[in-house]
Amino acid sequence: MAEPLRPDGDVFVEDVVIRTPGLTGMVDVYRPTNPGMRGEELTTEEFHEALGDAGLAEQLSVVISQHQEITPTDGTRGSGGADDIEVDVPAPGDGNGQVLLYAAEDGSLSWHLAVDVPPTEAPERGGERRTYRIPKAVVPRDEQDAGAHRGIVGAIGLKVLKVLVFPLVDPMLGKVGDHFAHRWEEKNRQNRVRWMPVDGYRDRDAPSFTAADWATFGEGRALLLVHGTFSTPHGGFGGIPRETMAALHLKYDGRVAAFEHSSISVTPKKNAELLAGLVPDGTLLEVDLITHSRGGLVGRELAAAGDLPVHGLVMVASPNAGTLLADRKHLSDLLDRVTDLAQFVPDNGVTDTLGIVFAVVKQLAVGAVGGLDGIMAMNPAEDYLTELNGRPAPNLVVRAVAADYEPPHGAPLARVARDGATDLVFKAADNDLVVPTLGCWDVDGAAGFPIDERLVLDASKSVDHNSFFRQPEVSANLLNWLPS
Repeated sequence: MAEPLRPDGDVFVEDVVIRTPGLTGMVDVYRPTNPGMRGEELTTEEFHEALGDAGLAEQLSVVISQHQEITPTDGTRGSGGADDIEVDVPAPGDGNGQVLLYAAEDGSLSWHLAVDVPPTEAPERGGERRTYRIPKAVVPRDEQDAGAHRGIVGAIGLKVLKVLVFPLVDPMLGKVGDHFAHRWEEKNRQNRVRWMPVDGYRDRDAPSFTAADWATFGEGRALLLVHGTFSTPHGGFGGIPRETMAALHLKYDGRVAAFEHSSISVTPKKNAELLAGLVPDGTLLEVDLITHSRGGLVGRELAAAGDLPVHGLVMVASPNAGTLLADRKHLSDLLDRVTDLAQFVPDNGVTDTLGIVFAVVKQLAVGAVGGLDGIMAMNPAEDYLTELNGRPAPNLVVRAVAADYEPPHGAPLARVARDGATDLVFKAADNDLVVPTLGCWDVDGAAGFPIDERLVLDASKSVDHNSFFRQPEVSANLLNWLPS
């Protein structure tokens, strides 16, 4: 039963305590066994499938409704203001970890760890209560786009605080800690090459290349698609219009495939080495590459190694100069951004994206950041990018696609783009919400940069990091540029 909020005190709902300074409204607590829980939150089947696959369970949900601010708010879309909402919940119990996923009134999502227990101590303190802080700020009604499709939580106009629990020792992957995401990728990511047929490039299930497939792939110039971080071939390239994919097939006589690989725990160089090892001895190939996001770094590694002759490379939203979201102190911001993109720009890879997000969230929940080499490769402060950008330019044709994302009024991603945390990470630099615009095609002092042949989508196009392949200009340039 819903209870009224107290703007100057605590509200007790069963074993949950909620403090909402300067906020009036109603609050209710739902358990997984409550038949109204999913109806109130409108959580998707993809979300629940990913939760189950990742070994996460719903402990409870706190839903705040009919609320309004009676005092000005402090802080940003994340927590950090003096008047944050605080929710005190039962701890997960011995042998379990706990996190909170917050959905704001417009559906924007953010991950939160308990503020009263350091993550590194959480595994040893499972028997206590936990306190979480989330922002009080209420999203204005004209910024709550009820018509937008959402891939995770569909509730609009509510504050939904989902408390999730997970075992600290996964029955399949072992102890949650450093390198846990690596073990997840080893189990769930097939490091392989697969066809991307016109009638099946959006499908998750596709057979891996056989020796016969490699022979067919080597019968002439071929096109290889390389996805980015947290992604898959069908998720990363599912946005390519069918007619564009059909035209690419005509240009390459049907030789269009994708490289599926681990992107969180393995460096781009190791990805390239793995791909070279998949090619049967004696197979002669000539390829062009279309890459997305971190896949551009893998493409550059492939071109530099020479094991797979690359004639042309089209890098879409590539972090060639890195992204500060890959810095260890911004990993929670990166997870928020990827989760929001899965929420507001859902594709047929939502479940796959959430699976690896959940694996990294588990690591952060216990204070473990080791083994995330694939993410750290995009960190401008790490040695990897310094070494990559210090090499001679490879002998091939390189093109780039970049965008500066500025949301139109009322767009689902508007608050994400204009949040104070975004400004903190990117300062005043143009960006697509994940990668700085300039760094896609220009790296100061690096050979081969700036890239002369480029398409830069300005802010008026409102193209975010996951929406490039839906743009007519991108399709037109791909078909004009390829084959190289």
